[in-house]
Amino acid sequence: MTITILCPSPLLKDSDIQNLSQNYIKKISNTVNIPDIKVKISNNDTPDLVKKKQADALLLHIQKTASPFIITMDERGKNMDSPQFAQKIQDIQNNGISDFIFVIGGAYGLHPDILKHADMSLSFGSMVWPHRFVGVMLLEQLYRAQQINAGHPYHKD
Repeated sequence: MTITILCPSPLLKDSDIQNLSQNYIKKISNTVNIPDIKVKISNNDTPDLVKKKQADALLLHIQKTASPFIITMDERGKNMDSPQFAQKIQDIQNNGISDFIFVIGGAYGLHPDILKHADMSLSFGSMVWPHRFVGVMLLEQLYRAQQINAGHPYHKD
């Protein structure tokens, strides 16, 4: 399984977040890619234009992967507990899909062009989280799903 986490703003920019993220990346037995996507934004850009520019940059990365399962991280997405998430990942893999792309929005969220490409939208609750926190929480949940699916006692019910 290959996991790619896309975000229009650097997820691993600050050292505290980078240390936490790298800790989970090392633990995950699958390949994890977090490309540094640079989007040129002007101070005069409206929020809609910012989201559009970000969507265009994200879509370029998405198009590099043949038949990925795309999951957007969005507060309006589906809430799942950890075992449900682990089962969903397992079900997707059982259907022959091995490339996952998780997309985290920037400060203004995700443009409809990205949302329409999503196979699923996932939420970590109705609160809005900084994209760097979402990145770390996602990595932890991916590791947790791996442990649940392997029957490891990491996850406590």
